[in-house]
Amino acid sequence: MSKLIFRDDLKEMDYKAMGLLCGLEIHQQLNSGKLFCSCPCNVMPNHSFDKKISRRLRFSTGENGTIDPAALAEFKKGKFNEYIFNDKITCLVDLDEEPPKGPSKPALDAVIGVSKMFHLKFFDKVQFMRKLIIDGSVTTGFQRTAMVGQGGHFETSAGRVMINGINLEEDSCRAIERFDTHNVYSLDRQGIPLIEVTTGPQIYSPEQALEAATIIGDYLRSFKQTRRGLGTIRQDLNVSIVGGCRVEIKGTQNLKLIPEILKDEMRRQRIHMSINEELKFRGVDVVSSEIYDVTSVFDGTESAVVKSNMEIKGSAVLAIKLCKFAGVLGHETQTNHRFASEVSDRNKKHFPMIKGLFHSDELPNYGITDEEVNSVKSSLGGSSDDGFILICNEKKIAKESLENVLEIINFLISGLAEEVRQVDPKGTVTKFSRPMPGSARMYPETDIQTIEFDNELIDPILIPELYSTKLNRLSKSFGVETSKVVDFLDKYSEEQVLDLLEISSKSGTALYSIIFDIPKDIKKRDKIELVDFKYSLMLNLAKSIKENDFNQNTIRDIFVSLYKDRLVEVDNLSKYLDDNKLISEPVDEKEVEKKIISIITNAKGAPFGAVMGMCMKEFAGAVDGKLISALLKKNM
Repeated sequence: MSKLIFRDDLKEMDYKAMGLLCGLEIHQQLNSGKLFCSCPCNVMPNHSFDKKISRRLRFSTGENGTIDPAALAEFKKGKFNEYIFNDKITCLVDLDEEPPKGPSKPALDAVIGVSKMFHLKFFDKVQFMRKLIIDGSVTTGFQRTAMVGQGGHFETSAGRVMINGINLEEDSCRAIERFDTHNVYSLDRQGIPLIEVTTGPQIYSPEQALEAATIIGDYLRSFKQTRRGLGTIRQDLNVSIVGGCRVEIKGTQNLKLIPEILKDEMRRQRIHMSINEELKFRGVDVVSSEIYDVTSVFDGTESAVVKSNMEIKGSAVLAIKLCKFAGVLGHETQTNHRFASEVSDRNKKHFPMIKGLFHSDELPNYGITDEEVNSVKSSLGGSSDDGFILICNEKKIAKESLENVLEIINFLISGLAEEVRQVDPKGTVTKFSRPMPGSARMYPETDIQTIEFDNELIDPILIPELYSTKLNRLSKSFGVETSKVVDFLDKYSEEQVLDLLEISSKSGTALYSIIFDIPKDIKKRDKIELVDFKYSLMLNLAKSIKENDFNQNTIRDIFVSLYKDRLVEVDNLSKYLDDNKLISEPVDEKEVEKKIISIITNAKGAPFGAVMGMCMKEFAGAVDGKLISALLKKNM
């Protein structure tokens, strides 16, 4: 009886019976200036970078003489790294040409405040460490990080979750492009301060994982130093089940997907275990195979994929036989992701020029015929219970790649191993990234002094109002729903929004439309690239809107003019508006009323809403909607 488990068998899962344990690692960027220099925390457009350097990083042994497996795996890829930047957001510290300064006091204050909120027990002294990273995502080859304490906690509806530690660390570079030979990174993100909150494994269900991540995000966003927007907060999941092992899943940006990602990882581990059980049941413990040259089978092939690979100089089609693997290579472990896909993904880490591999469970396909499949089987001397893998490339590379594939398969069927996986940004499928780092990757940072965490440093830092509480309070104060409050606070402080409301005499909804809806409409309809107005300009605009009773059309025209002139500030706004003829004559209320009475007469008893629509169309934004509504109610 087959031991294989299918995804449909795991639609419903008993989390307790499967022994689910989950912990979270939440990383929140701060907007307090870079951690070890005075550069701003600004992520820039890629076209703004006018300089670049190239580096090749190498691993080193840890203090105890051992080599970190993740660092070694990266080094074996043999890639170099290219870094692009400009002088506005990068200095010699980012380039690793000057020792670090700091750390930033506002960032230190933020991590202390966050730690207080989680009831953390602070260390007496805090030492920054170097965490070895040689995938190119940091120019130094290490990330500076400091744990400030342990032993905190927070409550969920399913029970208390412990805090294993809270770190203050620097963010890595932003990946721009990846090639077979090298990776390209930008230096704008490197050095931005991060607060990392790491929980214990007291999360026992996907729903609790989402709740825990939401609570942590709520705590972190309560601090004025936290950055807002896409990519400023990242969630990593540590997941294990009985019989499996701890797997760290990185790249979870959509909070709502956490439950499904967690469930899919449980399924993946359980299905992987079932594959190993099935192979043992079939008597397969170790895989070995001669590498066969089956190029002649494809001499007249119609497969476009094979033909394109055969154009490579010195190419060949090579194969390995996998005894008793029929039905295993094509077995689905994740949505549209099979055991052979897992093998292929891992093989690409060392052989990126091998874009894929063919396996017996998916053939005939891709233009490869039944006859060619049977000829390969005949060349390998395999039975119907066996499987095979084909790779077409330059012969030496194809041979080395297949040798690596055999190593990967033997590794996978020996049991599950602790590893880091990356989640697909568009879904829940995860792919192998690297082995789980070990303790050999950490060693002290000698360029930064130890920090005394005494009462003088800790006591002055106050815990702010909880972010969710603040949103509900400001929703009432601003007169808009909480989602719009979030947009307001992403752009301005609470005090700035209140000032704009008071000075413009607009409702929260009207002010939101001016600040957010009008610019979006201009960008979409007029195809004009927006600029980010300084708050002082918005304040002057608010005054002008009130003084001149500008309607939406006039405000839109002002914005268009400012965008075209690429102005973020104007010294004399009144003069600018006069010079550009943007202040129209005041509305003659009596004339407006006459037109409205005429529209009412011609409407012949139409309901209020219909007549309002006719009036709005007639005045085309030149008259405020509130005035039109008032005059309609007066005359209908």
